[in-house]
Amino acid sequence: MMARRTNVFYGYPFNPPFIGENIEAATDELKADRTIRQNQVRFRLWPTIRASGRVLAQTIMENIDRSHIFACDLTYPNDNVSFELGYAIGRFKRIFVSLDSSISNSAREYRRHFYSSLGLGYSSYFNHRELAEKLLSERPWTDINNSAISDRYRRMFPRPELPTLLYIKPPTNTTSVLHTVETAKASKFGEALIIDDPRDNALAMLDWYSEQLVTADAVIVHLLSREHVDHDIHNTKGSLIAGLACGLERPVMILGHSPYESPVDYGHLLSIHDTAESCRQSVSAWLTQVGETLPRRRPRRAQRAPSTTWDLRHVSLGQHVAEHERDDLDRYFIETSPYLAALEGPTTILIGRRGTGKTAILYAIKAELERIRRNHVTILNPVGYELEGLIRVLTETREFSERGFLIESLWKYLIYSEIALSVEESLTARPIYQAETDAEREFLDYCNLNAEVIRPPFSARLDQAVRSLHGIAHASSAIEQRARISERLHDTLLRDLRRHLGAVLPDDGELAILIDNLDGPWEPGAHVGQLSELIGGLLNVAQDIPRDLARSTHGLNPVDSKVTVLLRSDIFAFVQPLIAEQDKLPMQRVVWNDGSLLRRVLLQRLLKNAPNQMSDSDVWTQLFPDTVVGIPPEDFIFQTILPRPRDVIYMVKAAIGIAINRQHDSVQPEDLLSAREQYSEFAFKSVLAEDDPQRRKLEAVLYEFAGAGRVVTLPEVMHRMLEAGVGRSDAEWYIDLLCDIGFLGISTSKGFLYSREESERLRLREIAKRLAAQTRQIETFEINPAFYQVLQIE
Repeated sequence: MMARRTNVFYGYPFNPPFIGENIEAATDELKADRTIRQNQVRFRLWPTIRASGRVLAQTIMENIDRSHIFACDLTYPNDNVSFELGYAIGRFKRIFVSLDSSISNSAREYRRHFYSSLGLGYSSYFNHRELAEKLLSERPWTDINNSAISDRYRRMFPRPELPTLLYIKPPTNTTSVLHTVETAKASKFGEALIIDDPRDNALAMLDWYSEQLVTADAVIVHLLSREHVDHDIHNTKGSLIAGLACGLERPVMILGHSPYESPVDYGHLLSIHDTAESCRQSVSAWLTQVGETLPRRRPRRAQRAPSTTWDLRHVSLGQHVAEHERDDLDRYFIETSPYLAALEGPTTILIGRRGTGKTAILYAIKAELERIRRNHVTILNPVGYELEGLIRVLTETREFSERGFLIESLWKYLIYSEIALSVEESLTARPIYQAETDAEREFLDYCNLNAEVIRPPFSARLDQAVRSLHGIAHASSAIEQRARISERLHDTLLRDLRRHLGAVLPDDGELAILIDNLDGPWEPGAHVGQLSELIGGLLNVAQDIPRDLARSTHGLNPVDSKVTVLLRSDIFAFVQPLIAEQDKLPMQRVVWNDGSLLRRVLLQRLLKNAPNQMSDSDVWTQLFPDTVVGIPPEDFIFQTILPRPRDVIYMVKAAIGIAINRQHDSVQPEDLLSAREQYSEFAFKSVLAEDDPQRRKLEAVLYEFAGAGRVVTLPEVMHRMLEAGVGRSDAEWYIDLLCDIGFLGISTSKGFLYSREESERLRLREIAKRLAAQTRQIETFEINPAFYQVLQIE
């Protein structure tokens, strides 16, 4: 019986030419090798394909389809090759990656561009003979079924209840990006939109993208021009994900900021936009076309019946980012005191660091309130602020009291118009057979008359309001200025809306206003002072609105309402000094001081997949090994991570994914050790988002701790700060930040403790300084084990 021929397709960039020269020489040399002839291995190099333009792209895809192995050279990151690699992975091809190690920084650039998302190793070479030897020694043709993603993605996954769109968002919030998000939210895909935001979804791995793509109805990949910051890393990743989506046969649209040089392989999928408006139009037209054949809602899929035995392939922990699992959170949400406080109080401000579960609480509140049909929930989720115009207006209004009045009036206009828009949408979405009341008809007529003010998305309404306020400071007196602000922010419209809302909202129901995503503009270069004023004004308004709606004077129907605001604790640290009566602020800290509660979060999710009548202890004994490096796996996991729900979910999902790819029946010790490496890089990336947008030194500071000991002294920390380029005046601020993000533990009489929030850090550091002074010792800190792997700390 003749051996089966094995086809290898080799992709690489056209430039520089010596890369192709090495590959051609290596494959020519291999043709005469006995092993290659015996295994009937045939190499096909992409330049041998004779076609052009779209025909070339189609021919390359066809050649990948006909091949058993996709080999590629990633010495120099290239969008075409990245797309081909993603496509080959989506077609479940065996992957072979080569890297010319004679090129300085090639390994570092590979890790920077590919390793964090791919998790694939590579074969290094210095010349064509070494490349040929690597192919012969690794023999990829002997295990052609060893694909980069699990075979489970070959199966037909159940379709989600709602049409789902995955948006690969750039790290830069350009106006085109904001328009794309708002257009997607307003489309048929709005309720099940999944945004892959690099700030919240740091280090998402190939398995995560595969999991999203196999159930997505559409995919948009937004690429940056060469002039944008970090365009190279993002475009490489975006090209890879676009190729993966095509390989998994998902409808894909690729957006490109002009100026953008169109790669050959996906030019037919690419829409280049010169303006944000042209981007919006292209996205709207494509989403309408793709959505035409999709139902507005599919039958709700039945929950998988618990099996009698574990199967790793069916273990689903949900998503580590709450925004990506809005409809499933109620299956395993753990009620906490901040959640209960937000359900009970008229105003609640939830303060917490990234990944602590603030957004999970928001969606749990929404689900709980919507169980009662007469309740109405409005979510204000701004995707961007028109900063320059707003800052100009705030600068014009020099008196702090007048700026405060302007900001609070602006927020009231935005919130009331958002409530009106939300109520209008719920009324128009009702079944035809459900007749409208007179009050509802009057409200809808009023919305139609004022459509230009009520119906635009948040950023457009803010933009309109800001433009109307320009020149407001030229009023002759404070009274006249306030009158102008009220007039230009549609004060009459707000009174009318208040009257209509009281008439249409059930008097036995509750209106909930949930406000999230306020950190959108909190980026490097942002005007932190003005943003702090803006958010401080919102916190005041959040307490005023329930009181305003509860009034029944002048013939108004009272509305029972509550407002919940979600805010990152590092941002709140800037805002807090602007608040007059801080002790009266209805604030709830979202922290995980109770380790057993965090363990319960993980166990609750695991039990959702467990066989019938399985106990808590059975989960650990059947799914995980007895020990990892000599300790129970549960202790290993929680000693490895930062104490946040996002982190424990990421870590365990990574371990399960690695075990599946290695074809293990249960998670093995080596799987958890590999997951620890992957998680450590995730922890590093995730804390970078909490840097001060004006100082921007956190990444450099963290890298200065590479190779450090587990315990570091205060002078050593100060020295590393200075080496990272931090000025002496900022060094103490960064030490506090390292404590706040859980990177440094503070020395106490009970050992090293990690602060969960700023006030605890202040107390612990003060005690540490005094203890060090009393014992005449140097103040010391401990580096968190979560960062040991990424920083190579013993």
